[in-house]
Amino acid sequence: MADESRSGRSDKSDSQPGNAAGADRWPREEARRLAERVAAYEPARPVIFQSGFGPSGLPHLGTMAEILRPSFVRKAFHLIELSRPSRLIVFIDDLDGLRKVPENVPNRADFDRYLGLPVSKIPDPFGCCASFADHMIGQLRKFLAPVEVEYELMRSAEMYSSGRFDEGLKLILDKHAEVTAIIAPTLREENRAGWSPFMPICPNCGQVVERTVSAYHTERASIEFICEKSAGGRSGCGFRGEQSVLGGMAKVQWKVDWALRWYVLKVDYELYGKDLTDSARLSGQILRALGAQPPLGFPFEMFLDEEGRKVSKSVGRGVTVEQWTRYAPIEVLKFFLLRNPHRARKLFLKAIPQYVDEYLDALCEYAAAPEEKKRESPLEYVIQKSTPKRFNSELSFGFITSLVPALGTADSNVIVSYLLKRDPNFEGEENTASMVAVLVECAINYYKDFVEPTKQPYSFSDVEREQLKTLATWLNDHPNANAEEIEKRIYDLGREYYPDKPGKIFPLVYHAILQQVRGPRLGAHIAEFRLRAVKRLQEAASVGIA
Repeated sequence: MADESRSGRSDKSDSQPGNAAGADRWPREEARRLAERVAAYEPARPVIFQSGFGPSGLPHLGTMAEILRPSFVRKAFHLIELSRPSRLIVFIDDLDGLRKVPENVPNRADFDRYLGLPVSKIPDPFGCCASFADHMIGQLRKFLAPVEVEYELMRSAEMYSSGRFDEGLKLILDKHAEVTAIIAPTLREENRAGWSPFMPICPNCGQVVERTVSAYHTERASIEFICEKSAGGRSGCGFRGEQSVLGGMAKVQWKVDWALRWYVLKVDYELYGKDLTDSARLSGQILRALGAQPPLGFPFEMFLDEEGRKVSKSVGRGVTVEQWTRYAPIEVLKFFLLRNPHRARKLFLKAIPQYVDEYLDALCEYAAAPEEKKRESPLEYVIQKSTPKRFNSELSFGFITSLVPALGTADSNVIVSYLLKRDPNFEGEENTASMVAVLVECAINYYKDFVEPTKQPYSFSDVEREQLKTLATWLNDHPNANAEEIEKRIYDLGREYYPDKPGKIFPLVYHAILQQVRGPRLGAHIAEFRLRAVKRLQEAASVGIA
């Protein structure tokens, strides 16, 4: 990773970014499909893009994908349909009953009493907002602010209580038997009896009630129910009676609710994670039963960790958005989400420098392209108003991340001064200099969080000191040796001392040079920082401690 040029990266494998042909063309392909769908619409009718967010938990990388990816299609659509209006709705399901208390809630045990209540009716446990839902929506706004995406929030509680969903709710009530017939075969046998498309909100205890509807009255737009069990698994209060399904007095079950949104809002396009494929299919069937066509879209693949397991925030696997923006520019995250959503993508901290360098390559190509070609570049969806539009340097992020521990400093001025020696031209180029400053800050963050805390004194044995002295002497005797030759000499030295496990010498050299057990490729690193490396090898060989 210590190569100065990004062109020094190794060949990509299937698990690495940017590998699939046409991986960045899908927004244009989806936009063409969408243009065909809306061709018969009245000119003033807007095209509706939708994404969803459940405010019972914090926004995460999947949330970002669900919102940014339709925004990419929206951008591509407006390159085809220049005059047709459009909207990107982020729908907040804040009438949903709280089903599980999030891990980060203060006094978590006391929060159990709110299970089953709509999240818009639960007090904010953090004490800063009017409700639990308001707090999470505030977090969503902060979360999306850096990516400069245009959207409008729409809240479920307001849509139900204002009556905007009433037309669709009446239709679902009229077709409740048909809707139930679609969903029932997908349920466990013990859950089929008593299942209803509707979940009344109990007027006595306020819980969202599940599976207790006993009668439907289409002429009065009402249902009869018993408050036995809430959506949060709590026991009901026992209230029984008849209640309207209109005006926010009831909501519909998840898959029915999705179809209801599509129907009332006339949604044309929505993407969703692969884990919601069956839900989307069933919601589409319900929508057809209501007399409308499902929106266009497709399920995108999951994110995988370093070991190929599905990323799960709840068990601590994967990279959070907060981590990403600490170790890489926000544009790189947008570029990552743009590339090939049809394939599972590996996402872990060690891979971020490679994703950054891939973005820098694309940024160089974009800056050099004629204006007419820039419209075809994937960076049209990624570049932001407030961020650099070009990068005229061969410096790589991998090199910068190797430079920080090599210099042993978190002083950005010292690091930038060294980089200017490698590439003095970027100092006078505002966009490139700005990007270098961001990359240096990200590299320093990585060094502080992952490298510096692991540094520990190491006492070398006499045999190990002899090996380090031998390597230092060889480097002095071969001042023109390149990275490959240095790497080979280290390995050969390992075979001399450890015939069965020659690789044991590498942690030894890392300890001497960087005070850590692993790091950048040693050959390339020593070739780049030869004098400093030789000095540290000699010190470790003589003092015996690093």
